[in-house]
Amino acid sequence: MNILDRFDTAINHEQVRTLYQQSPIIYLGIIFAMTIVAGFFWGRVPDPIVITWVVLIVILTLARTAMVILFRKSDPQGTVVLNWGFAFAISSFLSGILWGSIAVLFLDIDQLETVLLVSIVLTGMCAGSLVPLSTFIPAYFGYCLPTMLPLAYVMLIQDEGGLVLIGYLVFAFIAVLLGYSFVVNRNLADSIQLRFENLDLLKNLKRQKDIAEKANTDKSRFLAATSHDLRQPLHAMDLYLGALDNMLQDDEHRQLMRKSRQSSAVLKELLEALMDISRLDAGSIIVDHDRVDVKSLVNSLSEEFREQSDQRNIEMRVRLQSIFIDTDRLLLGRMIRNLLSNALIHSHAKKILVTARKVKHQVRIEIRDNGCGIPIAEHKQIFSEFYQRDNPERDRNKGLGLGLAIVQRLSKLLNHDLRLYSEIDRGSCFRISAMESQLPVTDIEETGFEQRRDISGLFILFIEDEIAVREATTTLLKQWGCELLAGGSLSAISQELDGLAYPSPDLIISDYRLRDKQSGLDAIATLRERFAERIPAIIVTGDTDKSIIGNARKQQVNILLKPVAPFELRNGIADSQLLRSGNSDTE
Repeated sequence: MNILDRFDTAINHEQVRTLYQQSPIIYLGIIFAMTIVAGFFWGRVPDPIVITWVVLIVILTLARTAMVILFRKSDPQGTVVLNWGFAFAISSFLSGILWGSIAVLFLDIDQLETVLLVSIVLTGMCAGSLVPLSTFIPAYFGYCLPTMLPLAYVMLIQDEGGLVLIGYLVFAFIAVLLGYSFVVNRNLADSIQLRFENLDLLKNLKRQKDIAEKANTDKSRFLAATSHDLRQPLHAMDLYLGALDNMLQDDEHRQLMRKSRQSSAVLKELLEALMDISRLDAGSIIVDHDRVDVKSLVNSLSEEFREQSDQRNIEMRVRLQSIFIDTDRLLLGRMIRNLLSNALIHSHAKKILVTARKVKHQVRIEIRDNGCGIPIAEHKQIFSEFYQRDNPERDRNKGLGLGLAIVQRLSKLLNHDLRLYSEIDRGSCFRISAMESQLPVTDIEETGFEQRRDISGLFILFIEDEIAVREATTTLLKQWGCELLAGGSLSAISQELDGLAYPSPDLIISDYRLRDKQSGLDAIATLRERFAERIPAIIVTGDTDKSIIGNARKQQVNILLKPVAPFELRNGIADSQLLRSGNSDTE
């Protein structure tokens, strides 16, 4: 069945449904008109005739009402609908016969008032039923013709010329009504067809929208799922570069190495941005709410950018109140870090001010600059993916244009209000607003150990199933003076430990996803049980699932996300040893 045939069939069915929906109004009109006619002719026409006519009208109207109720309850489909339409047409024909009979039974030609009443009632009822009954042409024809033809016939057989003229006018009126019934029917059919076409378009649009959303979600899930595989080679490259840097003596070679590591750092930032966007779109980020000290967080983040601001001759000031909010420390930190990076790279500012203050029960974190500002027309665009105002040449050192897009998505995820205020040549202000924390203060305090860079002499167990990463890390750790036992799996490490009497290691470093569906956390737990000691441990992984981070926290295992720069690995090792010495009295 082609689309036109399908539409024609559906239109016919809809016309019948419309007929039944509008019929109660017709029945009310019939009862009202019947009351007027019966009252007028009571005493003028023999009572049995009037009573019989009224009874027949009432019985037929009740039967038609019951038919409407049955139609609505049964909700017929397919070709059965048309059968109901023809049944309605038959009932209309019977109704027309009863109404047309008053021209024969009740009409007295010698009484002008009866001629006027009968003519007005019959023509009025035919005209009034034109729109509702024309939805199904057989129904209107079945009603109009038996209603009006008896009146026309009675007028035409009279001897008086005026009455004969009325008879011809009634015929003309019938022709006009029947003609208009086709017009009304066609208009209704066109409106029904237009509605069906719109519904088809909406369904198709929804289908295409669902396809596009599914493709976008699948893309995001794919990127999130392949995050580990993408990070592995970059992680290995960073470690190899770090190892190679320790071997270079020539200044020219060191200069090339610095450029290589800068390129690696840019690549890492771009990968992190893409992974963040994909994970946000895929809905795979789990918010870990906690009581966060805003002053401590912002201070640590601003220090990260201190060297960069000095290199760009940008004065960066921090003005903070000691306040707490309920949020995810890592995700809020990412928002602030992206806003600071955006201000340093893109604002062309001379001064940047970072503030955190309480306004009533709301905490406002603001990053202000006195740079070039952002036109109002671009306030929404700058939060779009890959949009950069001042990077037409697509310089990758300026990022991908994903920083603010990530900030906006994270603000919605954390339910923090994000606002932008900016004026051309006067600067910009990005404001993050969140409710002040109502959680009770915990006894956990932030550690203030000063980082030690010297990690020589440490005995480390290292588990990594990726050969390139294992070799690069092994080379780097040995250059730093560490004693190392490395293997591709827990079983390989265990065999080595069984072979010789190794002492308890100072640190365990493991990838998260190991062979035989084993996790790094499982391996760490097994090794801690073997040595009967809570050995400091680090998971180095490309998997950013928040549940993994949560499980690591429960087991007091630190997390480093690939790709890990050599200095990050070294600092992570040093921090783990400081924490161990700080807790040695409780071990």
